[in-house]
Amino acid sequence: MRKSDLDKVKLRVLSRIKPRRREKERLENFVRNVLELANSMKNEFGFLEALPVGSIARDTWLRGESDVDIFFLFPKSISRDELEERGIKLGKLIVKKLKGKYELKYAEHPYVRAKINDFDLDLVPCYKIEIGERIISAVDRSPLHTKFVLSNLKAEQRNEARLLKQFCKGIGVYGSDLKTRGVSGYLCELLIIEFGSFESVLQALSNLKPGSVIDIANWWNGSLPKELKAKFRGQPLIVIDPVDKFRNVAASLSCENFAKLVCKSREFLEKPSLTFFFPRKRRLTKDQIKKLRERGTHFVALIFKKPDVIDDVLYPQLRKTLRRLTTSMHMHGFRVIRAFEFVESNKAMLIFELEYDKLPNVEKRVGPSIFVSPNREDFLRKYSSPPFGPYIEGENLVIEKKRELKTVEELLKNRYISLSPSELRAKGVASEIAKVLPKAKIASGNDFFKLIRKMSELSVLLREKYFETKLMLVYSEER
Repeated sequence: MRKSDLDKVKLRVLSRIKPRRREKERLENFVRNVLELANSMKNEFGFLEALPVGSIARDTWLRGESDVDIFFLFPKSISRDELEERGIKLGKLIVKKLKGKYELKYAEHPYVRAKINDFDLDLVPCYKIEIGERIISAVDRSPLHTKFVLSNLKAEQRNEARLLKQFCKGIGVYGSDLKTRGVSGYLCELLIIEFGSFESVLQALSNLKPGSVIDIANWWNGSLPKELKAKFRGQPLIVIDPVDKFRNVAASLSCENFAKLVCKSREFLEKPSLTFFFPRKRRLTKDQIKKLRERGTHFVALIFKKPDVIDDVLYPQLRKTLRRLTTSMHMHGFRVIRAFEFVESNKAMLIFELEYDKLPNVEKRVGPSIFVSPNREDFLRKYSSPPFGPYIEGENLVIEKKRELKTVEELLKNRYISLSPSELRAKGVASEIAKVLPKAKIASGNDFFKLIRKMSELSVLLREKYFETKLMLVYSEER
């Protein structure tokens, strides 16, 4: 990689993502107005200070973003109920005075989300805590995060943070929500603070191994205690929060997205390109669809109405149901090669690729050893007159019986779609999915490939899953 090539790419990216002066001034004026209005009611509502938090407060936001987060810091002496009541009342009053529209949103506790002019405004109550103190509500750290970044991120590094955020967006790993399971804006800023520049971060990322630890504030002097190692087990990247030594800022990052982050960092450093930042979504080509068909496998999509819940509820429930159905398929003799969820507009899908579309009419059941009683007798009573057998294989009893479910479509229709929501929940289907699954439809074989032609986002997803994502976590001695 030539540095001149990298510098050219960085400048071109910044010309597209850095907020323009007029946009910045307009946003700063809006934030100032909200803060002045809030502070004029400080005594009435008893909060200690009102603070902007997030990327806008830290001046690392990207052009076109209009999400403003204002936190009201209350003393720890008030109860949770009082915190929520005062915070909601204050938020509603601010929105009313600014002639906006609001709705109540619920995270760990309720807060006010408003639309004022072109701005999306979140007004969130929290407790004021100091670094190292235990949180009382889940959002109490957010003001500390902002203060840490403002104290440690140099002015010239703000654009470096913007570049890293856009890079993560471009490769599809930006966002710590449960839909994306990627990296947060705060994590991007911490990485810039730790390594200094966009390219230095990518160099560090390209050398990371699963389970790597980054401790920016040096809370643990290079060695995590056993209880934290156990707590963070299975998390591919551990970045100790500078304001909370027991928290991993990268906890939401999935193993797949960790691998993508490592591999794409290497690829970019070898050959810098704008496409990493601004990829073009492409559908499957005719040749790629042909290659999918030539796999000789069987694709099945279970299609149902998207439940009316937030993404942080929806995606874990889709994945839980996906795992449950995959396990059920394996138990009935169907070998699942791949399975994944898909959501578009008001539809949700669970998609399975199986090795074959139909099982044979006969099913083999291996029973207990002939030396084990009463299991031996129980098995023979249960299968007293099978079509074939019983016979002995080694020392085990074996029978061959007529298979009840020969296709995965029969399994889904007879054992899932035909059931009530309460019966589905009892079988391990997630609660919100259980409500809509009885009205689900199945598209398989040729019908599935017709769906691909109709639904562009589905086509884009399959192209990425099968033809564009090749992840190699290989570490040479030179790295």
